[in-house]
Amino acid sequence: MMDYQPLYNMICGILMFVMGFLVKRIFGLFDKLMEEDKKLHARITDVATATPSRNELTEATDKLLQRMDRMEERLILKQ
Repeated sequence: MMDYQPLYNMICGILMFVMGFLVKRIFGLFDKLMEEDKKLHARITDVATATPSRNELTEATDKLLQRMDRMEERLILKQ
């Protein structure tokens, strides 16, 4: 009768090797994902600090509206 213990050990060894490879690959992908997330977070932070503040935007809008009002007055006076 055949002894199955060596065959069982080989199958377990192969399965452990494959599972180890898969786990290593998964954690490697998680590491890459975390690096990309850090880069994306840095870019979002840079954009958030580079945008104008609410006060600056309000001032620019007010200036633009004043200029449009002056242009409108000039057009009305020329008619």
